Amino acid sequence: MISSVVIIGAGLAGVTAARTLRSEGYEGRIHLIGKEFTNAYDRPSLSKSVLSGKHELPPSLVDSSWYEKAKIDLHLGESVSNIDYKNQTVQLESCGSLIKYDRLLLATGSHARKSIIEGVDLDGVFYLRNLGESLNMREAIHPGKSLVIIGGGLIGCEVATTARLAGLDVTILETANELLWRVLGRETGAWCRSQLEKLGIKVGLNSEVSQIEGNHSVSEVICADGNRFPCDLVLISIGAEPTDALACTTGIDCDRGIKVDSSGKTSHKNIYAAGDVALWPSFKGRNRSFQTYINSQKQAEIVACSMLGTAFESPQISSSWTEIAGHRIQMLGDIEGQGEQVIRGEWSDTCSLCLFRIYDDRIEAVIAINMPKEYSIASRLLTSGVRVSKKEIQDTSINLRSLLNNK
Repeated sequence: MISSVVIIGAGLAGVTAARTLRSEGYEGRIHLIGKEFTNAYDRPSLSKSVLSGKHELPPSLVDSSWYEKAKIDLHLGESVSNIDYKNQTVQLESCGSLIKYDRLLLATGSHARKSIIEGVDLDGVFYLRNLGESLNMREAIHPGKSLVIIGGGLIGCEVATTARLAGLDVTILETANELLWRVLGRETGAWCRSQLEKLGIKVGLNSEVSQIEGNHSVSEVICADGNRFPCDLVLISIGAEPTDALACTTGIDCDRGIKVDSSGKTSHKNIYAAGDVALWPSFKGRNRSFQTYINSQKQAEIVACSMLGTAFESPQISSSWTEIAGHRIQMLGDIEGQGEQVIRGEWSDTCSLCLFRIYDDRIEAVIAINMPKEYSIASRLLTSGVRVSKKEIQDTSINLRSLLNNK
């Protein structure tokens, strides 16, 4: 029987695990340790409603009264300096206190990948991974200012949309030959680029930034090919790295993230990992860091049950959503891969469509643009593994729901 659970990381995965433990009937102590001084909040809103000022603060993941009602020992603004896995204790950095655990969850998340180019320390250069960074950037955003975004991934494109609608002159510089192709594939990435450009956002592909210049404050961004982009502000958005330093120091098996099995167990007894920091087995067997809101929630729920001895192994499939240039985009699986991409609908400026990847007569991935109901059914088709044909998918007169009856 366990009497003490310690969770390092008080964000989405950590709080979800704590809530699941309580809902599953666990009555022992739960220590929730987080570096930030605020209760867990909705991070996706940082690049959208919080940055725009529509919301003063991001929505909380749970009501502030929940922590007391659920009898959570909350340690905010705190870090763990050491894990003694032999004696099953963690040491708090601020005071050196030891906390005993029967089960330990590492939900330390991820952090912004830092750029090493010259000029990143100038005033006006931002990263965007937490509330403080979002609020600082919001103070600097004013109509008429110019912003260069280094990196054309999800956060970069979301911020570009927000900043442009706020009246800024916005340029995205991406090293690849298309925006968002790692997440959405080349075809959807190209469509997103066209929508951003219609908002007045300038996009530079195959653009490798070599330097940020300025006297105390940023004044321009310089690319390796000599192109120069005058600007008042810079956002560096070149990806994220799992925060696994504590796990590595402890000797837990890591490889740019903490390796776990499909119930969240690490290489060390009674230690688990979930969320952005975890390298979780995928639907196709390869361990990876999913770094999505939905996957973090699912992993935390699985780990909580695993801790209580009611484990159910659950490989993950990447599941996410975004809003870019006014369009809601939902995605399940990796759209680039074996098989054929099949479109249901037509590309247009106001399009509503689903893009599928079909391999061996089964759906391997789907992207839905402005079609939440169709996405929900398409997701069931994918996870159930029913056989479908290209013709059935393309024929909009056929209700997708009817395909669930396929053998």
